[in-house]
Amino acid sequence: MLILLPGIQAGPPEFARLAPLLRRDHLVLPLPDSTADRLPDIAGELALPPGAHDFLCASFGGLLAWALPEARVRSITTIGTLPSRTAAAERSGRVGRWLHRVPAPIFRRWYRDRVRASLEEDSGDPELIASVRLPSPAVLAARLRAIGRWDLPSRPPAPATWLWGVTDPFVTWDKGRVAALGMTPEILPGGHRPHLSHPSLVAAYAGPQGAGG
Repeated sequence: MLILLPGIQAGPPEFARLAPLLRRDHLVLPLPDSTADRLPDIAGELALPPGAHDFLCASFGGLLAWALPEARVRSITTIGTLPSRTAAAERSGRVGRWLHRVPAPIFRRWYRDRVRASLEEDSGDPELIASVRLPSPAVLAARLRAIGRWDLPSRPPAPATWLWGVTDPFVTWDKGRVAALGMTPEILPGGHRPHLSHPSLVAAYAGPQGAGG
């Protein structure tokens, strides 16, 4: 089974263009509404089917796959996921510690506009953007704090391919850095969500069997 895990903001709708192109059994899982601030704890709350699976993950979802036990993972393919602790991870932790103090109406207005702008940059259409449901401030804050803690093993639990868009504004690494961690790096056209702007290219990396498996 191929498991698709979304990013920290958009949830399952961000795979709307990619999922129809996958020529193998797959399951899109929403992220759990967990307020745990450790990546392994959040990953442990995923409603995974029994057994080991291939994972295709956007951004934050890739960190959750990385945090899973080896027995649950055959392979990982990520899109725009931080491959190691960086300044961006530390900033996420700081934002998470601040975010829980923001009143909910202000959070929804501020973060909704931010998410919409980000999806528009990645070629998200109005219908897709309207389908996105933001997590609560508490849940998002916990996810950001978990990134800031970076309590992950030094390497992913299975063979991993790290994809990112050439214009991804969050990328602060290069192919050499990713390869040094034992992962296969690939740069694609697009920004933080090439699975929206170039879904057919991303579909070719959908687990070891690929799109035609």
